[in-house]
Parts: sequence; structure tokens; C-alpha cells
Amino acid sequence: MISFSEHQVECGLGAMILVYSLLENHPASAVCEQFIRSRTGWLTTALTLLEAKSILTKVYAVEPSQVSQKLAQFAAGAIFVVPIDLSTVLVAMNLADTFGIDLTDAVLLYQTQAHGASRLATDDTLLARACQQVGILPETPIDVPLREKMAQWEQMHLPAKGLPRILRQVHNWLNQAHPEAAQEFWARTSGGAHLP
Repeated sequence: MISFSEHQVECGLGAMILVYSLLENHPASAVCEQFIRSRTGWLTTALTLLEAKSILTKVYAVEPSQVSQKLAQFAAGAIFVVPIDLSTVLVAMNLADTFGIDLTDAVLLYQTQAHGASRLATDDTLLARACQQVGILPETPIDVPLREKMAQWEQMHLPAKGLPRILRQVHNWLNQAHPEAAQEFWARTSGGAHLP
């Protein structure tokens, strides 16, 4: 992480753009990685890094230590990672209530604004709308054709949201500690299709 004095902040960076840039073989990987690399002046928050880790491990089933390593390398690069304090949390709670956005997005929105950045890169529609309402330009490297490819890829590679995704998380957890139990669990749930 570099200090603010060493870095001119121009744009906030949301979790999903970061997630896509770190995924392998995802249709948005190269586009998002190039988008991040081609610019300077990035700002993100410590909470955004935690959110990215959670998404990568729980939704995309990337190995946790690999995610930690990738995010540590990212944070060591030319990006200003803002720590979170109580005053930020209190402001973010109000922003989240006002705009109907997630708390981590509210923290990012507040810090983007507080550090004088005029843009925020996000793939979140609600956060993009909130940006517009406070005078920050939302940006995304993801266009309509790419979004269609992403939807097709995710339909082929990810379990459906809801119970199948939860069952896969249980299976992955069991597999780490009790591989035989994991096989039995997966068989009894028909590959994560229903409760055992």
C-alpha cells in the first residue's frame, strides 16, 4: 500500500472490477486487468479487499491462500488502500441507508469523494447510480457484448444462486477437512442440487 502523499487519487475501484481482474479464464479477466493497469490514481478501501476475497473464495471457489497472495500483491502496487475508521463507518452507514447500497460500497463511495476523486470504477448498478447522485462519474470496462459472454460463462461454471451455491460451499469446506464426508455429502445432495 502506498501513502496518499505519494499518490494522486483519480478513481475509486470497486470490488467486482478487482475480482474480475484476478480471475483466470473469466471473459472479463483480461479487460478488467487491462483497465486497471492502463490507469493511475486508483483508490480502494481495506473493506473492498476483504469483499473481493470473500467473492473470489465463496462464489468463484478460488483457493483462499491464492486469493490472499493475489490481493496482497495488488495492495502492494500503485494503489492507495484507505484504512477504515469509526467516523468513516458512521458516514457510510448513512450513505448506505440513503442510496440503498451495500456498506462496503458506501465506504468506497465516501472515501472516493473524501479524497477528491472524480470517478469510480464499478460493475454495481446501485453504486453507479449513487455515484451519479453525488457528482462522481461511474465507469466500467464491461460493455453489453462482454456482459453477455460473462452471463454465459457464469451459467456454465457457477452453481445457481441460493441453495446450490450454499451446498457447494459446504462441500468445499468438508472437502478440506473430511474428504470422505464431502463425497458422501455431494452424493446425497445430487451434486449440490438439493438438501440431503
